[in-house]
Amino acid sequence: MKTNQELRSRYQFTIFLLGLNILLSLVQGAVEALAGYRFYLFSPFFEPWLILLTVVATLLQLLLLWYFWRNNYILIAITFGLTFIGNLAYTGLIFLALFNSELQQFMPTAIVILIGLGALFSLSLFVSKTREKRWLFWAGIIGLPIHLIVLGLQLWVMQTGTEEAFQIYTNSMPWLIVLLALLLVFYILHFKEELGTLTDTSNATPSKRYMATRMVLSLLSVVAVLIVLRAAASEYSWEKGKVNRASRMVGDFMAKTYINTENDTLKYRLLLPKNYDNTRKYPLVVNLHNGGGVGNDNLIQLDATNTAQLLATDEYREKYPAILFLPQSTTQAGFGGMNRGEGNAKLVFEAMEQLEQVYNIDTNRRYLIGMSVGGYGTWHFMGLHPEKFAAGVPICGGGDPVTAEKMTAIPIWAFHGKRDKAVPVHLTQDMITAIRAAGGTPKYTELSAGHLIWDEVKNTSGLWEWMFAQQKTNSLP
Repeated sequence: MKTNQELRSRYQFTIFLLGLNILLSLVQGAVEALAGYRFYLFSPFFEPWLILLTVVATLLQLLLLWYFWRNNYILIAITFGLTFIGNLAYTGLIFLALFNSELQQFMPTAIVILIGLGALFSLSLFVSKTREKRWLFWAGIIGLPIHLIVLGLQLWVMQTGTEEAFQIYTNSMPWLIVLLALLLVFYILHFKEELGTLTDTSNATPSKRYMATRMVLSLLSVVAVLIVLRAAASEYSWEKGKVNRASRMVGDFMAKTYINTENDTLKYRLLLPKNYDNTRKYPLVVNLHNGGGVGNDNLIQLDATNTAQLLATDEYREKYPAILFLPQSTTQAGFGGMNRGEGNAKLVFEAMEQLEQVYNIDTNRRYLIGMSVGGYGTWHFMGLHPEKFAAGVPICGGGDPVTAEKMTAIPIWAFHGKRDKAVPVHLTQDMITAIRAAGGTPKYTELSAGHLIWDEVKNTSGLWEWMFAQQKTNSLP
């Protein structure tokens, strides 16, 4: 049987872990609000941060499980034990999904199960023996509706699947994380009361094991909090700076709008070659922006289209005179592609036809290039209308191998980072394998990098010479 001093040390350590969990959860809420998915996808600090959160939470949950079991709160121990197992399984799923994005489809269901277990635990806090403990009682009374709100919100997003629902969910999560974290204050108050029931042992030597653990966790947490908050603030600053950056890039890019007979609208930017000569034919480069260009302002796609930024420089306009076409997607579906539906593909092709009625475009030299969301669109466009393009450069996107046979005659140079967390590399590998199996000869460059590979792509020797040298031949459909 444990002495009062041993219990006191353990209770004090539990209070420390509760406070640390609150702090880390509040920081996580701030990270969600500032950076959102970008911290998960692009920050090199995500994995160590998640490990720290998991270690601290696991230590706390083990101590709480011990406390409930020791005090013969059997129902609480069972429901909390299920929640503990659910948390470990969910964290494991997150780590596995970093290396296999196909597992991400199970994340919403896993969240529903986890929140459901949390609601069950909260319910048991005020219907079982712990209702006699006032702070645990209130933790259950207040915790249950919070869990039910999160659960309802998650189910609503899964049911509707709309961007509006997802946006509401994304904006709400930081606040819900904060509320769930603040529930731990009731546990701190409870364990402070528990300490008051123990015989005074103030002169006893504190546990060196707990003191050393507290010191290590405190130091690691301080360093981690400073790093992740700085990273999240950087992502926030980048996001908020899109309009200003895009405004500085406008230059000669003209703002255009295409409206079809059904009143569907596509906004786009257009850049003509310097000293455009209507008697001369020019290639058309269709530049598809990444996810950062989604909007309705006909501006921020400039910031999110790295390819056009390069081709719009004086050096490249002199070397490769071409008409640059930058359509803007208004939804995260982008330009369509694997698991993204059609996007605004139809409007883009219609706008291209209209451009060819106005400008002297060489229809044998239409080039297609896009990154991320635009990479998906590049594969998608080549599968929809292979006859349109003389060459395609999909960068860290994904395609449907079923469409590979349609692309065998198109010169393709694809790029992907082998450590890409946003778009798994196998999506490009599968396309290249399928096209080659169908008789095509696509080029493929796999880089030792993650999702942000533009700097490596733009400096690839021979890329631009290769693309602008391609011409559509009679072998194309």
